Amino acid sequence: MNNYKILSRKVEKKNAGKKLSDFLSEDFELSNKMIKKYDKEKKIFVNSKNISLKSKLVENEVVYVNIDAGNNTIIAEEIPISVIYEDEYVMIIDKPKNMVVHETKNVVSGTLSNAISNRQKVNNQNYKIRFVNRLDMDTTGILIVAKNPYSHYLISKQMDEGIFEKKYICVVNGHLRLKSGIISNPLDLGEDGIKRELKNTGKESKTKYTVIEELKNASLLEIELFTGKTHQIRVHLSSIGNFIIGDELYGEKSDLIDRQALHSSSLKFIHPITKENMHFKSEIPKDIKNLVERLRK
Repeated sequence: MNNYKILSRKVEKKNAGKKLSDFLSEDFELSNKMIKKYDKEKKIFVNSKNISLKSKLVENEVVYVNIDAGNNTIIAEEIPISVIYEDEYVMIIDKPKNMVVHETKNVVSGTLSNAISNRQKVNNQNYKIRFVNRLDMDTTGILIVAKNPYSHYLISKQMDEGIFEKKYICVVNGHLRLKSGIISNPLDLGEDGIKRELKNTGKESKTKYTVIEELKNASLLEIELFTGKTHQIRVHLSSIGNFIIGDELYGEKSDLIDRQALHSSSLKFIHPITKENMHFKSEIPKDIKNLVERLRK
């Protein structure tokens, strides 16, 4: 099984005379760290030769970069998963509830990673599993898996630049004073080592909410994330007095749903290789639909 991907670019007239290092940075969009790593590992070629990063390129030469996808070491388990989209570079998954994304010290099997490992085995693939975004165990919806470090880097870069768009649907207790707004408070890990808290010393976190519908002592919201910190939506909504229904960590247990009513519903990004605009949606799961219907009565 090949666990690498060869990228290539032909040197056009406008890039003739450009240093190889600049070409890799500007045309391949490789970070300086990646350029140094691949150069040291002799994975950068011009035509069929390893040359100095300071070398100047000639028109019609072809630059190749051998991207190592790494080896998967996660145990394969026959767990069904819903794959929305897959190609050589990325995979989009619709995650169910009650599933941990990757192994932890307390959860060593039954994870999404175990399921992806099995899919690799069935499809004769081998790559280190790299999650671009992550969801809590009880949060459902869309996740992106990058199949090599290059794809992961470029999509993560879009997140930093605000190009990557993540939207969620959730149901919170009570009605909000404003129909839409932005919560911008830094988050940091609490003293218990589990909960996140609003702290001036924390990392910048920004969440936009829009009220879709007011329900009986509750509200259906659309959430857009501008940053992606752990528990960000849950903490931010709880901080304004509108915790997500069913969220026992930042709110309280509910008799209407057995988890937090939070769903990753939409993702937009630019494909790291083809540069196509990608847009994926996930239907609101049945338990959240049922919750909304009950709160309408």
